[in-house]
Parts: sequence; structure tokens; C-alpha cells
Amino acid sequence: MNWIDATLPMRRETVHWPGHPLYTITDMMSMDKGEVMNVTAISMCSHFGTHVDAPRHYVADGTPVDQLRLDILVGPCRVVEYTGKEHIPASYIQELDLRGVPRLLIKTSNSAILGRPEFHEDYIALTPEATRELVERGVKLLGVDGYSIGPYDPSLGMPVHSIFLGAGPDQVAIEEVDLSKVEPGDYQLITLPMKLTGLEAAPARVLLGYE
Repeated sequence: MNWIDATLPMRRETVHWPGHPLYTITDMMSMDKGEVMNVTAISMCSHFGTHVDAPRHYVADGTPVDQLRLDILVGPCRVVEYTGKEHIPASYIQELDLRGVPRLLIKTSNSAILGRPEFHEDYIALTPEATRELVERGVKLLGVDGYSIGPYDPSLGMPVHSIFLGAGPDQVAIEEVDLSKVEPGDYQLITLPMKLTGLEAAPARVLLGYE
């Protein structure tokens, strides 16, 4: 099995959502300063970098990230590519063959900007109508190469999250997946969010395997 690491590197320059705290690292102990070991403190938002959104993100009593089902986070997945310049419409989803595909990753033009430090408000996301279509067709795990599954405009972005994450206790969204080196096709997906007890999201390592 060959593996592609579809995870953004976590560093100061990694893009963050406007208004979220910056990713910061602090040397608590440093061998460069003559101390006996290196110890580092990290501060960040739970939605920083490549991360998993659990239903609790938009459902008050929804499943937290540490209780997501492993058989949803790990297994066969399909990567598709959307080349449009507008937000993903329902018509695009309707044209996809999603029979027996509970895990879907969507590659867009976002892959060209995701690794840059500046935030682009015009990133490609799903429309509410496309999101409903995914739910109706049984998609449990949705991954995107954008900062969010929903548009930057909260009047659209919030409904997209509510529709998808509110569709059931096992819904999973993965945001900021690095698909820049991934071709459309079928893969084995491993998604391992940090086990942050009771929280709505967590940074994750995302791997795609192929023969």
C-alpha cells in the first residue's frame, strides 16, 4: 500500500480562520539554552489546520469528536474533483456516482491556495442544496480542501454545517484536507483526530492509501 499524507503542516505560517487565535509554540525548556531537554507548549484553536468537525460543532447535544465512530473515520473513500468557480451546486452532486460511498473528499481550486498563509474569503465550498443532496445519498464523512465545508458568508456557511452535521450522530466533516497531490479515484482513508474529550472539533492526521 502506498500512502499520501493529506495533512497540512502545523506551523506559525499555516492559515487560520479570521478571528481565531494564532497557533503559537513556546519553549518551556530548550537544549539550545543549555537545559537538559526540549519541552514545548502549544496553543491553538481546535479548528486549526487539517481538522475534524463533529456533530457537536452545530448540535448542542451532538456527538463530540472523541466519540466519533472509528469505522466512519477509517475505510474506503472516493476523491472527486470539482472544477467550477462558484460554490458547489446540487447539480454537481447529482451527477456523481455515490452508490456505496459513505466517505467523500472533494478537491477544488482551493488546493492551489490552501498552503498559503493568507486567508481567501472567496474559497470554494458547498451550497446548502448540495449538502442536502449528500445527506440524502448517504454520505457520512465529507472532506474538503477548503477552510470550511460552508462558504465564508455565515448566512450560507452556517446552514451547510447544520444540514450536514445535524443529519445524524455519525456525521463527520474534515476541513483543510491537503488534496494538492491527490488525483480523483478510490482510496483507503485513515482519519485520526486528537482525542479531545467532549469537544466539537480536533486537529487530525489524514492519510490516503492506494495500491
